[in-house]
Amino acid sequence: MENENNQEMNIFTMTSRLGRAIYGVIKWILSIFGYILRAAYQYKLMFLVFALLAVGYSLYESREDNHTYEGYLHLKLNDGESVLYQALVSDLNEYAKESDVEGLANELDVSQDLAARIVKLDAHRVIDKYHDSIVDYIDYKNNVPLGDTVDFAVPDQLVISARVKGIEEFAKLEEALKKYFSKNDYLVSLNIARIKLQEEKEWMFHNALMNIDSLQKVEYFKSNGGNYLEFSSINEKKASVPFIKAKKQMFYNDMQKLFEITGKIEEDMSANLDVVTVLSDFHPVKAPVNSFPKLLLRNGLIVLALFVIVAMIWRNKKKIRQYLSKGI
Repeated sequence: MENENNQEMNIFTMTSRLGRAIYGVIKWILSIFGYILRAAYQYKLMFLVFALLAVGYSLYESREDNHTYEGYLHLKLNDGESVLYQALVSDLNEYAKESDVEGLANELDVSQDLAARIVKLDAHRVIDKYHDSIVDYIDYKNNVPLGDTVDFAVPDQLVISARVKGIEEFAKLEEALKKYFSKNDYLVSLNIARIKLQEEKEWMFHNALMNIDSLQKVEYFKSNGGNYLEFSSINEKKASVPFIKAKKQMFYNDMQKLFEITGKIEEDMSANLDVVTVLSDFHPVKAPVNSFPKLLLRNGLIVLALFVIVAMIWRNKKKIRQYLSKGI
C-alpha cells in the first residue's frame, strides 16, 4: 500500500514538474513575442525599413527569369554501384555550388548557358527496407548510414535530384547526365565486360538448347511412342470422372527454363546496352521552389531577427558607448 502511494506521489511530482516546464517555455516565447511587438512599436520607421527590405529582396529573388524548379531522375545502374554514382554527382555539384560555370559545362559537355542555370545536383539512394525487391522509399535527405543493417540501399538504382532555372532545361540535363556517366572510363570498362559476359551466357544456353534438341531425336528412335510423354495432374485411381491424358514433349521443363533464361538475357542486352537506363525521366514540379511566399517567409524571419538585434543595440547605445569608452 505504501509503495502504491509512493508511486502515485512520484507520478504527481513528475506531472507537476512537466507542467511547470511547459508553462515556462510558453511564457518565454510570449515574452519574446511581446518584446518584438514593443520594439516594432517604438521603432516604427526602422521596422518599416527592414520590412521593405524583406519584401524587396523576396521580389527580386522570385523574379520570373530566376524561377528555380526541382526534378527527380530515376536511374537503373547497369554497371557499378550507387555509391560510385553518388560520388560522381557530388563532384558535379561542387562546380554548381562554387558557381564554376565553365568547369560544370566542360564536365557535362553542355553550353555555359545551361551550366549557369544548374543550381544544385544531388543523388539519393533507393531503399529496400524489407529485402523483398520492392522499393520502400527514397533517401532524399541522405541520412541513412551506409553500414545500416536495417535499411538496405539497392545497389543498382539511384535517384538524382536537380534544381534548375527553367523547366525546359531538364530534358537537356538528363541527356547530359547519361553521357557524363557513359564516358567514364571505369564504367565503360565494366559495361564492356558485362556485355561480353552476357553474350557468352547467351551462346552457352543456345548450345544447351541444341543439345536438348539432339537428345530428343535420339529418344524418338529409342521410344515406341515417339518423343512425347503422357502426363496428368490428376491421380487416375482417385478420379471420379473420366479425363483425357495429355502429351508433353520430352525435356519440356528444361527447354522452358532455358527459354526463360535466354529471353531475360536478350531483354537485358537490348534494353541495357548503355551504362545507365532511365526508369523515370525528370518530371519537375511546376511550382518554383523560390516562389514569392516561400522567400518572403524565409527572408522575413531573417530580417526580423536582424531588426531585434539592431533595436537592442540602438536601445542600449549609451551603455555600449560608455563601455567602449572605458579604459583598459
